[in-house]
Parts: sequence; C-alpha cells; structure tokens
Amino acid sequence: MKNMFKGVALLCAAVLVVPAARGDDVPNFNKRGDSDKDFAKRVGIAIVKKARPTTKDFTLQDYKFKETKPGRTELRLEIGYKGATGFTKYTAKPVVVIDTSDKDKWEVVRIDYEDNNRLTYSRKNLENLVKEFNAASK
Repeated sequence: MKNMFKGVALLCAAVLVVPAARGDDVPNFNKRGDSDKDFAKRVGIAIVKKARPTTKDFTLQDYKFKETKPGRTELRLEIGYKGATGFTKYTAKPVVVIDTSDKDKWEVVRIDYEDNNRLTYSRKNLENLVKEFNAASK
C-alpha cells in the first residue's frame, strides 16, 4: 500500500512538471521580447524539431516579418540544420502565417514548410504545433 502511494505521488509530480517543461519549447507570439532575431530563432527551431524530430545543430540564416495585407503578417525563416547522422546539412524555409489584426494578441493561422531534405516531413506535427503556439500565447 505504501508503494502504491509513492507511485501515485510520482505520477502526479510528473503530470505537473512535464507540461511546464514543454511550455518552454514553444515560443509565445504575444511575448516576443526585445530581440526579433532571438524570437525568430526560437520559432524556427521549434518548427524544424516538429517537422523532423531527429534533427540537430540549428542555425538561423535569415528571417523577415512581411505584412501581406492588413492584419496578416508572414514570418519567413531560413533555418540550417543537420540530419540525424550529423553529416548532411539541410536548409528549411518555413513561413508562419500570423493573424496580427489585434496587435496585442497574435494568432498563428498556419505554417507552410519546405526544405531540401528528400525525406518527407511530419505535416501532422506542424498542424499540432500551430495549436501549441496558440495555446502558449493565451
């Protein structure tokens, strides 16, 4: 009986700690901070990690915020990364479409992803990441 209570306590602690740790990985679009470059890098790394979970060694090569129409902005990124073996370098070019009609409450509409890796990426993970971005921004 004593071991059962320890197991339940451990499970409860894990449930409380894991969401907090995951929240650090997903940038908040409403709390971007002072440096657009740092924010763009965090967003880009989060996107590439979701699209290709075995990647490593990320570098932000370029980023640009572009207003496509009033209330709609695109964050265009260029992220360098290495594959699972660490030998081959790839470049990802995600575009984050953001609803900026309320300047204090940005919302991610979708993520368009493309890279020069011939293996397919996880579209489902990117769709879930849109939800995670918006949940982190609430």
